Amino acid sequence: MSVLVLISALIIGLSVGLLGSGGSILTVPVLVHLVQLPEKVAIVSSLGVVAQISFIALLPYLWRRHLDVALFKRFAVPAFFGTLLGVALAQWLHSSVQLLILAVLMLGSAANMWRKTIWQWQIKSSWLLVALAMSLGMLTGLVGVGGGFLIVPLLLAVTAIPMSGAIACSLALVFLQSTTGFISHYWLMSAQGDTLPLELIGWLGLIGAAGSLLGIILSAYIPQLWVRKSFSALLVGTAVSLLWPIIR
Repeated sequence: MSVLVLISALIIGLSVGLLGSGGSILTVPVLVHLVQLPEKVAIVSSLGVVAQISFIALLPYLWRRHLDVALFKRFAVPAFFGTLLGVALAQWLHSSVQLLILAVLMLGSAANMWRKTIWQWQIKSSWLLVALAMSLGMLTGLVGVGGGFLIVPLLLAVTAIPMSGAIACSLALVFLQSTTGFISHYWLMSAQGDTLPLELIGWLGLIGAAGSLLGIILSAYIPQLWVRKSFSALLVGTAVSLLWPIIR
């Protein structure tokens, strides 16, 4: 494992700790470009890495009792089934289509991160909330992202919880979705005789998790707007790197 890969895992974890969301969206590009895993394997491996990082990052919020369990349950069921749907769809999509979807999500996340205040959506219909939660879970199973960069603004828009509560609930949902997606993909790949780099996934998850705890500590000292704009620029560059082989 190269030093650059280790540094990238640390940056992914740092961004999760600093922002409470968004960092895991970089995991697939790191696995594709730096580790040079096949696209399908990278997407599934990303879920394993994200599950570990989100779980460790969630622990300080659980310790401080910032997680609204009732709110989590409200979103958890549709997110779970959405993830299973995404896993099923991923079996039929070409990897280039999956990477295209991921690049579009990255550009949307970059635009949101660049703003002085992040976008929020006022949603009144409970059925629409269920549909959105299921859609976010589907994206997790489909392209290997946690979806926190979408979950946090959604929670802030439709609830009255503070930012710390939104981040806690987001991390819990990301952990649920990533774990569900990874186990489902792993079971399907094992049935087909395919293997995953489990040792690599474990190391990247461990380093990323350590980075997330460091990010939580540093978040009290680094201006959020500066972090978000820096991360936004990184997302744009990474999205272009994913799109270039597809469009050239």
